[in-house]
Amino acid sequence: MRRAWLPALTLLVAALAACQSANAAAVVPTRVERLGSSAQGRPITAVVRGYPGATRNVLVVGVVHGTEPAGLAVIRALRYAVPPPGVRYWLVAAANPDGRAHGTRQNARGVDLNRNFPLTWRPGGARWSTYFPGPFAASEPETRAIMALVRRTRPAVTVWYHQHLGIVVRPTTYRARQVAGAYARVSGIPMRPYAALDGTASAWQARVDPQGAPLVVELRAGALDPAGVRRHVRAVAAAARRATA
Repeated sequence: MRRAWLPALTLLVAALAACQSANAAAVVPTRVERLGSSAQGRPITAVVRGYPGATRNVLVVGVVHGTEPAGLAVIRALRYAVPPPGVRYWLVAAANPDGRAHGTRQNARGVDLNRNFPLTWRPGGARWSTYFPGPFAASEPETRAIMALVRRTRPAVTVWYHQHLGIVVRPTTYRARQVAGAYARVSGIPMRPYAALDGTASAWQARVDPQGAPLVVELRAGALDPAGVRRHVRAVAAAARRATA
């Protein structure tokens, strides 16, 4: 005969486990670091989450284009997540706070920041055209702030969120492909090749630090639902574990 107290004990164990998980999340050291300012003077900040002894950094950038904001929900959730052992999260909600504020792809000077990085930068177009790369490479304060952060922290993994293709862009190096594959499997978004573009953050980063794994994650159109946010939080952790194994 089933004992009457077993269901109550099961609930108690589940409640204690949830409490321990919440407490673990609460005690992870967290601080906010200012990285620079946008063209209009808005702060560009990173929430840094991880234990002092962490030896590997993972950078996650929510918004590069102001009209592609779905990654913000993942950033918000990661602020309360426990990083894998030995990992420190650097969470940048918006590398383009002016574009986010104004609802524009470009920054306040009409520059597509993901064409402004100095690797294979090419001039062309006019301000506010869709892919205007800026008057010269790294001309924008937002670009320079992110470049300085990457050079200083040397992330083992970087996740650059974009929209609306619904793919994890297939990296060119074997190591980065392994990390991208881990992200794709957990997130449920397929890994697919995509055309090489000029002046992108991820390509510049791959050249500056060949040991890192910069990933471009193209979320689907629209906002992520709660289950989708949880999948991407787990995918960031999976990519971090794969890169640091």
